[in-house]
Amino acid sequence: MGEEAAMGVDSVFGLSGKHALIVGAGKVPHAIADLFRQAGAVVVHEPDPVMTETGVSALLARHPSLDILVNGAVVCGPWSIETLAMEEWDRVHQVNVRGAYLLMREAVRAMRAHGRGGRLINISTIGSVHPVLNGNFAYGASRAGTNALTRQFALDFAGEGIASNAILVGAIPSDPFPEACPMPPTGPGMTPERYPMGHGEPKDVAPLALLLASEAGRYINGQAIVVDGGFLIA
Repeated sequence: MGEEAAMGVDSVFGLSGKHALIVGAGKVPHAIADLFRQAGAVVVHEPDPVMTETGVSALLARHPSLDILVNGAVVCGPWSIETLAMEEWDRVHQVNVRGAYLLMREAVRAMRAHGRGGRLINISTIGSVHPVLNGNFAYGASRAGTNALTRQFALDFAGEGIASNAILVGAIPSDPFPEACPMPPTGPGMTPERYPMGHGEPKDVAPLALLLASEAGRYINGQAIVVDGGFLIA
């Protein structure tokens, strides 16, 4: 009975035979890549892809058997309203919104071509639904755009077996802010008493990505799921 139960769990949460592309250089994408490999997936991790139309098309052309896309590519960092240049605004949106769209578009094309369906998973932030750091004008707005893309792809391609979801990460120190940012992070997100469960770790995000990528998550679609230890409710 125990062995049968274990095999059942494997069939629901395992990724054997699945091909996953994970994009992003941060600690969260690395943790997801490690867990997916343990679950049996064939994983390609691209830390720093070229997020242009040509670059993304070339990247996805190398992975025609794609079953799972995890988009963890991100440009972030707070700027005060006095120091936020429009060039920085455009750079943040270039990766976080336009790049996300290009990755998802090309992933859908690959998934439609092989006809097995697939999973699109965007790594977003709680700052996309509630401001938690001062100066996150560009980043928060861009991640709200990522969330909107997640829902749109979920609607348009559900009938073809392609599910699209976002993971809204918060309370998990994973990567430093870019050195170019002229101001240190401030705001509620930097207040320790706002964290009911303390800080989390990248490994706290990876199991949710596994759920969404596996058979266990086949009926979850168009969702933005928060992983923040209760920060937003506090």
